[in-house]
Amino acid sequence: MAKPVVKICWSGGKDSTCAVMKHLEAGHICKIVCYIPMFTETIPLLLKIHYDFIMRTADYFKSLGAEVHIVTGRIYYDHIHYRSTRGKYKGRAFGFPPFQKGWCNFKRDSKLKAVDNCDVGYFDYTDIGIAADEYDRHNQLNEQKRSILCELGITEKEAKDYDIEHNLLSPHYKTQKRDGCTLCPNAKRQERELWFKDYPEALPLVIELQEFVKVNRPGQFPLRKHLWFIDEEGNLN
Repeated sequence: MAKPVVKICWSGGKDSTCAVMKHLEAGHICKIVCYIPMFTETIPLLLKIHYDFIMRTADYFKSLGAEVHIVTGRIYYDHIHYRSTRGKYKGRAFGFPPFQKGWCNFKRDSKLKAVDNCDVGYFDYTDIGIAADEYDRHNQLNEQKRSILCELGITEKEAKDYDIEHNLLSPHYKTQKRDGCTLCPNAKRQERELWFKDYPEALPLVIELQEFVKVNRPGQFPLRKHLWFIDEEGNLN
């Protein structure tokens, strides 16, 4: 029987890292796509420790025979300035992505497009790295979008334990419970504090974006009734 060819969406997080390894252990042909959210062309929207882990682990996966594609998509700085081309807000700047779960237009226009448009050649199906106990996400699964973690009954805790055992857990998890964009409202203040320490050149750019949004989306909080990233005194919220 021919080995399945799998396109794996890998974030560097505990679940998707375990999923990659389970496919490799099963002898599947792995075509890994790793999306890196970028604030600018040179500043990742990830803590440096997690970004470095992804790059190091990508090389490890390659050494095991996997094909790895790193994609970035639209950068966050440009997304804020991007103007709607249709609808009632046509011509208006996007501003900051909305806060509501499942409605992040940065994810839609950067991550999803970058991953979908990444040409890896032929593959049988995509693995989207959902754990067996992430029941609220199981509706995303179908014949073409599968999860080896679900198929093997591997929970989030079991995926994390596997990564620890194989020295494949990002050091990011020593201080954070989640991985993802550091300017997401779901990110804790501590995560943004660390990010600004990693990339101090990002601070004036975030302030610049806030001022741009205040002019272009007057009266509208950028995070849909959440705080600005930086207050009027220049302090981090």
